[in-house]
Amino acid sequence: MKICHALLAAILLPPLGANAGPSGEYTIPERPEEWHRIDWGDFLVRVGGSYIHPEDRSSQLKFAVLQSFDLYRTRWEFDSETTWHISAAWRPMEHWGIELMYIDGAEYDVNLSNFYVYPGRNSIDLGKFEATSSNAFLNWYPLDASCLARPYIGLGVNYTDYHDDRLDEDFANYLVDEGLATGPATLTLGHSWGAAGQLGVDYTPMRDVPLLLNLAVIYFESDTNAVVRYRTRRGNNRLYSDFDYDPWVVNFAIGYKF
Repeated sequence: MKICHALLAAILLPPLGANAGPSGEYTIPERPEEWHRIDWGDFLVRVGGSYIHPEDRSSQLKFAVLQSFDLYRTRWEFDSETTWHISAAWRPMEHWGIELMYIDGAEYDVNLSNFYVYPGRNSIDLGKFEATSSNAFLNWYPLDASCLARPYIGLGVNYTDYHDDRLDEDFANYLVDEGLATGPATLTLGHSWGAAGQLGVDYTPMRDVPLLLNLAVIYFESDTNAVVRYRTRRGNNRLYSDFDYDPWVVNFAIGYKF
């Protein structure tokens, strides 16, 4: 019986030297901290409205080699638009955070100015398009987490997708009237990648309530090639224009902090 008790004690009790303290007594090893008890930082979700003011710089429409006299010195013109946006930010450290932002498609009606083909007119309707933007930022927060207002500066990258682009019937008829086209024409803009920057502030009206207000000003680069394609008697032809969207965006949003 004594031999059985000795074997059982050797199996159940670890050697004293393996987890011995300074005085030689046995110590229980510390359990690793559970993942849900770790401080992962702050998570923020914001939803709000956006005011978009494009710079709308463009070159005149031209052929691959030659320049059309009617389209010489023409340029794009369209107004500012409003839409909505949503963003999510993670602050793993007190002064640094990562933010993803989606700005929904804003629809634009484009006029071609300096167009003097028709008497009494100096412009023609070129077409319509929508621009949807996605941004990724690395943000720096100069003030600590105890402040109710936390301004930030962010730098990142932008992706803009141009979709639902279509040529206006007014410009399509001009191509036919001038003998350039023999049928329907199309307008395509594609997509772009560019740098982005923002300056904003998160304001918490009440310290014990996780709701916040956000105001941010964003600028990003978005350059693309606009192409007008149309059929001719000999096949197909194209008109090109270098288009710089490059908008300033003002965001106002309501957010929640987790």
